[in-house]
Amino acid sequence: MSPDQSVEPFVVKRHGLGTTKTMLLVCALLVGAEVLITLLAVVIARAQGNSVRDALETIWLSWGGSPLIFALGMPFLLAIGAITALEERQQADEDDVLLSIDAVGVHLGGAQPRTVGWDEVRGLCRIERPLGSAEDDEWEPYLVVLLHDAEALPRSSKAWGPSRPWPGAHEVIGRAMPYDDLVAAVAQYAPDVPVTDRGRVPD
Repeated sequence: MSPDQSVEPFVVKRHGLGTTKTMLLVCALLVGAEVLITLLAVVIARAQGNSVRDALETIWLSWGGSPLIFALGMPFLLAIGAITALEERQQADEDDVLLSIDAVGVHLGGAQPRTVGWDEVRGLCRIERPLGSAEDDEWEPYLVVLLHDAEALPRSSKAWGPSRPWPGAHEVIGRAMPYDDLVAAVAQYAPDVPVTDRGRVPD
């Protein structure tokens, strides 16, 4: 069965602290907090009849002037972040794409992006690999694009096909991609391609 050309591509992007947009938001919040602290210091000093200068020096020149240095540098970081975010938008945020599924096939993001066409895909699966030894009981989820039929899979899961850490599993603020979302996305484009969860695979 040919892929459904009318369905929108299924895309999973990085949304955690690693994205430029998130860092830009954090910087903007910090700049806003700096302005608010300064205004509060001025208002409180005037209300109490104290020197505004003394109040500001207490806040910004403490710890060897570190708060002031931080406050002066933050707007520059904000400007750099805004420029970078604009460039990312113009480049369609390609660096933030972790996984994309469309009529062509499966697009894996990361440091070495790769596209696997549907004619090569024999299945997709979720597995868990040990971080160290299997005895440590620390496992990490992966998405594997199978290039072999189920009955002909090599002994090592690393030879099954290209793999990536499960999309979103490493994000601090974001969430991991739900398994059911992957199943639904593949069913839209390639209903004959199986999607499985093979659990823990001790290579």
